[in-house]
Amino acid sequence: MPDEPFRIVAVDKTNTHHVGTVFRSLYGEDFPVKDVYQPEILWKEIQAGRLVSALAFDVKGQAVGYISMFKTAPNPRLWEAGNMLVVPGYAHTNISSHLIRHYFDPAMCKMTDIDGVFGETVCCHFFTQVSAAKIGMTDCGLELDQLDGDSFKDGKSNKAGTARVSCVLYFWELTDQLEPEYVPVRYDTILRRITGSLRPRILFPSTDALPTDGATTLEEKYYASAKTWKVAVPIIGRDWIAVVEDILYKAKQRRVISLQVTLNMACPHIGAAVDLLRQKGFFFGGMAPRWFGTDGLLMQKLFGSETEYERTKLYTPFSRELLAFIRFDREAVRGV
Repeated sequence: MPDEPFRIVAVDKTNTHHVGTVFRSLYGEDFPVKDVYQPEILWKEIQAGRLVSALAFDVKGQAVGYISMFKTAPNPRLWEAGNMLVVPGYAHTNISSHLIRHYFDPAMCKMTDIDGVFGETVCCHFFTQVSAAKIGMTDCGLELDQLDGDSFKDGKSNKAGTARVSCVLYFWELTDQLEPEYVPVRYDTILRRITGSLRPRILFPSTDALPTDGATTLEEKYYASAKTWKVAVPIIGRDWIAVVEDILYKAKQRRVISLQVTLNMACPHIGAAVDLLRQKGFFFGGMAPRWFGTDGLLMQKLFGSETEYERTKLYTPFSRELLAFIRFDREAVRGV
């Protein structure tokens, strides 16, 4: 079975209907992003330049695997790597490895005029983390309890038996970050550890008070089925205190478990903004490189979820270092 022949082809108008077949083999009709079941929508996303994807077919012409890249970040020059699936009957072949290598074929992902590629590897098995490390991706963050453990149906992840699944945020940078950025003094060392594996940056300590003018701007993605809410903050304004209170209120109304707020590191007052978040129980999550064109600082807060640290599988030494720092920071703000 590991050597069974197959071919990988780009998804186009003629084969988009096979994508839903692959997802149904694992999720039935329950995959939370319903676009994967709708060929017309997938083809429009491909034509618009927001999605590139590939299918693996066996010798009988059956779709047995799928992989994609898509644009989800505020920075349109970033691609997210995700949705790698292999149908159950082929789970023990080498198709998944070939699909992942296919990710980084320039002919597949059209990597021209972009800042980089990011992804999230689950911490309930090692496979995707090992693959990302072999390709040369940099571990930049750890998103605790981001996913619902019961949602995994790939034959590997569900063996962990965890209520929630954490993810390592990883990145591959393709252009230089030239604009000066600011780091909260309390996170200076860990952020410099992260950026040390990326392209050079100019980092200054953030000592400015919260701004006295301007309005905060937000971009958000709410994943109801996972009870995860991600908020990006390109601009921090004078209303920051009220904005944070509103975010927390809405998170409780939505019964969010994982709340993530990513702040633009181009803001000179990011240190004061982070101090307010920590007063509200947020703790360090990592760095989201080039999230706004400039980098983002990820802060996170959990509601009613105690991370099963002993079941959190981490492959690289630095990801384990990140977890130790994040646990320490979480305990420092606990009870707030």
